[in-house]
Amino acid sequence: MKTKSLLLLAAALCTAGLLHAAKPAAGPNGGRVLATEPQAVEFFVTTDRKVALNFLDAAGQPAAPGTQVAAITAEPASGKVTLPLERSPHGYVSTAPLPAGEPYRVVVQIRPAPDATPKNFRLDLNLSLCGECQHAEYACTCEGH
Repeated sequence: MKTKSLLLLAAALCTAGLLHAAKPAAGPNGGRVLATEPQAVEFFVTTDRKVALNFLDAAGQPAAPGTQVAAITAEPASGKVTLPLERSPHGYVSTAPLPAGEPYRVVVQIRPAPDATPKNFRLDLNLSLCGECQHAEYACTCEGH
């Protein structure tokens, strides 16, 4: 019986550790950092509602994206919208703003190379500010969220 209790306690502690480690980080612009390989990428919504995807080096600073490519799809209640992207020195910027009507889901696809399998990230877009960390809710770094 003691062994079973110890195993359950160990499993609960491991689960709590994984949940704590999964807390999203904020990038240099206050956006959400997405864990991709070979570089992480910051998802950031600009003041004119355009999306900036900035690739980050190991120190968390903007870096050239190399061969990585990206795609963004917004999913408001009115229907899915693919945002056209143009390359920037540190990643990509959407040429059109995000549709109004948030909160809604945004899907970000990152490929390490044009012919590689994408890694998909689903973000709940909420542009209101968090009262605790002062980041937009989509990039909130608070423990309780």
